[in-house]
Amino acid sequence: MKGLLEFLYKHNHWLLFILLEGISLVMLFSLNDYQGSVWLTSANTATGSVLEVKQRVTGYFGLQSENERLAEQNAQLTAQVFGLQQALDSTALVRLTAETVSQWPFGVVPATVVENSTGKLNNYITINKGTADGLRPDMGVISSDGVVGVTYRCSRHYSLVLPILNGKSNISCKVRPGESFGYLEWLGGDTRTAQLRDVPRYADISVGDTVVTSGHSAFFPEGLMVGVIRDFEPSADNLSNNIYVQLSTPFAHLRHVFVIQNAGADERQELRDMVNDKRK
Repeated sequence: MKGLLEFLYKHNHWLLFILLEGISLVMLFSLNDYQGSVWLTSANTATGSVLEVKQRVTGYFGLQSENERLAEQNAQLTAQVFGLQQALDSTALVRLTAETVSQWPFGVVPATVVENSTGKLNNYITINKGTADGLRPDMGVISSDGVVGVTYRCSRHYSLVLPILNGKSNISCKVRPGESFGYLEWLGGDTRTAQLRDVPRYADISVGDTVVTSGHSAFFPEGLMVGVIRDFEPSADNLSNNIYVQLSTPFAHLRHVFVIQNAGADERQELRDMVNDKRK
């Protein structure tokens, strides 16, 4: 306390100067319209700059929640696209309404890639959704660019995905517009190229044709983008074509994916199991 009093006594003239200066400024800006307007304009500019910086900072830290919200919206839109595609491909006259679209058996769960490998023969992808989110093995996984792969193992909060870039991957596809069917596999090397095999030699195909899912498996609905034909050549037995497909999914930069929940997949699997049991 004594030190504070000594400080005030020693610098009293400066403190008095500051007090008088403050009083004069208040009187200047409050009693004069022009000076008051200048003060308000400058104060608003400074306040606006501070608030803008604050908004940018809070906006940056809110990007994660915003991305999650956008991913949820994309999932809903993707599910609706499935329904619209199925309706447009059907020969029956279907009235497209929100109710009919919502009845299609394809649900979509958005997920984020937390680990991804591309430099091996058998690559895997880990996503941040699991059984707690309704996921299980053998569900199709796609991105906004095209097919990614199939869920392989699922824990409560994470899932391991078997992507196209895995030697064990085998996805049923077809070529449009010719509607020729085959199986897509990856032989290693280029992460943007896979091979479509078992397409008959007589099939009407051309470089640039689109390769999509065939709908013959329980993993994917029909018509999902896989890639385009980059080149093709006769197989060794000359009975089929070896078709080289440029994949539409950029696996090296994969970040957000969607897992397809096919309500009819379990029933189809039960039918296959029944047939296999009868053969034993």
